[in-house]
Amino acid sequence: MQNRLSISVRLIAAAAVLVFFGLVWLYTREFPVFSNTIGVRALVMVSCVAGALTGAAFVYALRQRLTPWDRHWPEVGVMLAFPVIFAPLFGSMINRAGGAREHQSFEFISEQPYISSNYGLLKGEKIKPTGYRLYVRESGRVLKFQYKSQAYYPLTRPGEAVLLPVRKGVLGFRVMELR
Repeated sequence: MQNRLSISVRLIAAAAVLVFFGLVWLYTREFPVFSNTIGVRALVMVSCVAGALTGAAFVYALRQRLTPWDRHWPEVGVMLAFPVIFAPLFGSMINRAGGAREHQSFEFISEQPYISSNYGLLKGEKIKPTGYRLYVRESGRVLKFQYKSQAYYPLTRPGEAVLLPVRKGVLGFRVMELR
């Protein structure tokens, strides 16, 4: 009986590790979306508060199982920390899950190429941009977006209007969808 129990506990632990690595992988895939979300700070803050409330609800629901408290601090810490850490991921994914895609007008400021290299540039290496940063203005507020595929506005002058594909999410946060 003891051997069967330890096997099932190990399988659960292995599955938890795989889920954790899967969530980290999803988080890294979501970073470009965060950089193109208008109002990302508010989205992250609202998501973290929702995560904290969810973690507190888990602890409250399991309060009888977690007594005596002094023996269960690691479990309580995990139940409070993980929802807060992963809440922005789920908030962003929920926001993008629905909503209408439309083209919205912005005032163009500039489009600048950037170079990103993990190990630096090698001597004699031909330098080419790895992505572009687009600066636009909306209602007096400067917004910065990033994308990697190509320069979309090489001939546009500052002050001209540009149309960008924007998806208004379920939670009300807009995401610019240039890749």
